[in-house]
Amino acid sequence: MSKIPECYADCLPYLVDKASVYLRLYGSVFLHKAKSDLTLEQFITLDAIANTPNICQRDLAKIILKDRSNVTRILSILENKGYIERLISVKNNRPVKILKLKPKGQKVITQISPLIKNDLEMLMTQFDKDELQSLRNTLEKIILKISEKANIQI
Repeated sequence: MSKIPECYADCLPYLVDKASVYLRLYGSVFLHKAKSDLTLEQFITLDAIANTPNICQRDLAKIILKDRSNVTRILSILENKGYIERLISVKNNRPVKILKLKPKGQKVITQISPLIKNDLEMLMTQFDKDELQSLRNTLEKIILKISEKANIQI
């Protein structure tokens, strides 16, 4: 078993977080170069709405890993930009806000989503497929173990 690092910045969770930060910065740079008026979190939100028909705000929060107040803030921005609309529906006899892309939102997803996904795919081709699959498996195990130990569910 390996020795536990003395400094948090030397441990695996920090490295995972650092990789995540780099990926987010990479996505932000891509959107800027594409002359998009979206931030990365706004794009991720639009993409989740586009790929999950009739999604409600609560379920969206789970997908994009944001708390309800952040989701509300992001959705307000997207609504003000004319990308989405929030419609009232009923789920389990309770009113819920269902999210739908407006034509402007669908247009931006149709234009940008294939480009950013292709760019990420090209980036990932620089790595060995077996190593990437092993990394995926390990990350899923880490998530499962933490979830079990701390009783966390997202």
